Amino acid sequence: PSGSRQTQRNRSFGESTQTQGATQADPDFDEYVVNTVRVVLNLSVNKHPIKKTDVVKNALAGNGRVLPKILPQVIAELEDVYGYKLVETERNKTFLLVSKLASGSVLDLSEDFRQKYTLLYLVLGYIFMKNGNVPEQGLYDFLEKLNIPTNGEEHRFFGNAQRLITETFVKQAYLVRSKQVVEGMNDDRFFFSWGARADHELSKKDILESICKLMGKPTVVYVKQHMAAYGGNDEDEDEEDESMEQTQ
Repeated sequence: PSGSRQTQRNRSFGESTQTQGATQADPDFDEYVVNTVRVVLNLSVNKHPIKKTDVVKNALAGNGRVLPKILPQVIAELEDVYGYKLVETERNKTFLLVSKLASGSVLDLSEDFRQKYTLLYLVLGYIFMKNGNVPEQGLYDFLEKLNIPTNGEEHRFFGNAQRLITETFVKQAYLVRSKQVVEGMNDDRFFFSWGARADHELSKKDILESICKLMGKPTVVYVKQHMAAYGGNDEDEDEEDESMEQTQ
């Protein structure tokens, strides 16, 4: 019986190997990879999440079974040739094409990019220093203190900051805007937190160090933020967190 089971295992392994080899040897394999890379790049121009169904429809002629077989090669080519990382979202229904460019290099990019993402950096920094989830009005109050209007008026550098925050950055998955119940309030309130793209493209360590350099304080002063940025434990976990208002 044991010999029979071993023979069966060997047969299964051989069949699996042949199947994998047939996939790589498929004359359409390379074409599928090229098509998928092209479609992913085209669909990511606006930085919105890419639906897997759109990739299957436009690159694979609706053949969804092909996608798992070619995905490793697609990921490798996007990273090695184009410098992007293809990330599957938690719900596993969309992709994000994220830049591998260090967040510190943003200021070296185009004027339009710099204007938008300087604001993004401010917003994400504030959210991070407030433990990752902030009420919309609290964020707006912070920006107003920096003379950045949040009522739809145009800022000379950032343009319409409110539209960027509530629409552009949300659609690009840099921010999550969610409605939450607040105790003692009759109406729900909107809150902001980091989106999936922000988690992959921005460094919490860089943000914390930038803020602490501005304030002339060591990073360990902000206990929870230090742990999130560097990992590990800290003896002063019960130390009260200082707020971003100290930067004012």
